Amino acid sequence: MDVSPIFTVQKHELAFNFPAGTSRGVLTTKKLWLITLSAEGKQGIGECSIIEGLSPEYINDVQYEGKLSEVIHALNQASLSEAELLDSLDLLIPDLLYFPSIRFGVECALRSWLAPSHGLFFDNAFARGESAIQINGLIWMGAPEWMQDQVAKKIKEGYSVLKFKIGAIDWKQEHEIIQQVRKHFGPELLTIRVDANGGFTAANVRQILNQLRDLNVHSIEQPVAVNEIDLLAALCKEAIVPIALDESLIPCYTLAEKVALLDRVGPQFIILKPSLHGGVSGVQTWIELATARGIGWWMTSALESNIGLTAVAQFAAEYPLNLPQGLGTGGLFATNFTCGLSLSQDQLTHHLPVHG
Repeated sequence: MDVSPIFTVQKHELAFNFPAGTSRGVLTTKKLWLITLSAEGKQGIGECSIIEGLSPEYINDVQYEGKLSEVIHALNQASLSEAELLDSLDLLIPDLLYFPSIRFGVECALRSWLAPSHGLFFDNAFARGESAIQINGLIWMGAPEWMQDQVAKKIKEGYSVLKFKIGAIDWKQEHEIIQQVRKHFGPELLTIRVDANGGFTAANVRQILNQLRDLNVHSIEQPVAVNEIDLLAALCKEAIVPIALDESLIPCYTLAEKVALLDRVGPQFIILKPSLHGGVSGVQTWIELATARGIGWWMTSALESNIGLTAVAQFAAEYPLNLPQGLGTGGLFATNFTCGLSLSQDQLTHHLPVHG
């Protein structure tokens, strides 16, 4: 009987429950590709998740699926065990480095196959249902009334950290919404994070940062565009509000590029998304570099389905988590895959399948 591993891939598309507004536009659907590894009577699964206009390796479906086919073919032709494949991906497929979403999908398919129980990508206390992860509540851009409704709902649900997507609608309106929240919930009751997705400019960013500082905002993700390196470095040095880098990490593939960015810009935080920032192995490197420099970090999903979200959450739980993570995206879609994740107030937990 042939027991060599067989990798296959299948495309899926999920619909958002609502038009998800960002500074880059409005998202209504989400494309993803699931890699399945079948060998020795068991399966592993991994998600290749992209965000159109943000994922650097995605141009269109034809191009992306062509690369996926190349990767699947290389994996199926390799005469290596699953553990050997995981350890030698970069040697087997050298340019996989430049396809972080595919790299993450392959890593997860192998890790879930190698895991001791079905439903595991990483074997840790969170994954086994023995601990929880605190997450932030996400407030999407949209009409002011809708944003206010989101805030009220999240606070009622028990969140103590809210992250506001800002920079797309009129800043005065966004500022007023955050002001109103802060009037009712002081910093001792509610931590506020904001994510600008590079939506501000040199002309207005400092004024906005000063307004955010007056509201005791914890941090701002990517206040200006990725190519504004000198401005980002200046803002991090001034620390009007602590700066977190997100999109700036995407073009950094090699160790030298990662080191150069952190040492030049000196952010207070980095936000890590395995599907955008190098897969599991790439994010592990980011964490090592950040820790050595006293830079804080937290992990978030890149709008994966429940499959990818489960993998990201279990991966995050490999580390001592001192800050709330950005993993509350499981309810974004009208349809989704079943998983072991559950949410109570702002505590994310995971339970293995009964017949795992």
